[in-house]
Amino acid sequence: MACFGKRRDSDRRDSDRRLMIEDPHVRRKFIVKVLMIVAINLLFTSLIASIVVFYRPARRFFRRHWWIFIPAFCVLTTIHILLCYCQQLFRKSPIKFILLAIYVLAHTVLVCIIVSRYHPKLIFIAFGICTIMVILLGIFAKFAPCDFTNCWIFVFVVSVLLMLLGLLAIFFKIMLVIYVAVGVFAYSMFLVIDLQLLIGGKTHRNEYDEEDYIIAALQIYHDIIELFKMLLICMGLLDI
Repeated sequence: MACFGKRRDSDRRDSDRRLMIEDPHVRRKFIVKVLMIVAINLLFTSLIASIVVFYRPARRFFRRHWWIFIPAFCVLTTIHILLCYCQQLFRKSPIKFILLAIYVLAHTVLVCIIVSRYHPKLIFIAFGICTIMVILLGIFAKFAPCDFTNCWIFVFVVSVLLMLLGLLAIFFKIMLVIYVAVGVFAYSMFLVIDLQLLIGGKTHRNEYDEEDYIIAALQIYHDIIELFKMLLICMGLLDI
């Protein structure tokens, strides 16, 4: 989870705005819109990745041109920075849709590079585990008695830890195991937090605002993709 989007604290909104947002019908429409965008993005990424998995020339292309991950990573980093400091861009049409499309394409490139290096069996196992985890985490986010939407310190600490472990894993292979374990836990919790921000309601202190459906979709998509990549690396380490 790169950076939290705009959240609403009920103490900081006027009464009319609060009543509109707390309307269950309005909130349900917002949730459906976000999840539909996430589903379309995930379907696009899955279809492109499946071509790499089953079509050998495509697999060889991404193995041979592994350096493509550098511009893709730079694009993702730039959009994450914009998300943190220029959130208004993600609320204006058509720029918000353009940024979302670029973000999904960059993530898809990274996924294709990663899946090109693993056996299809491991990819399907990681995909299945990720699907089950996303469903269970969604149920947990909905019915959990705990409110995780205010855990800013936790998010910051885990994000910094994950970044440091990632750097260490480049030089020390043993650190890769710890990096993957922390990564699976971190992105699972990030997904729970983003889902609770999406659900909103009186039981959660913070929530996504209605106009931030692109930000919400981008964050949830990012969490799921990163969780899948961590699980795939884990499957590779286990060498099932």
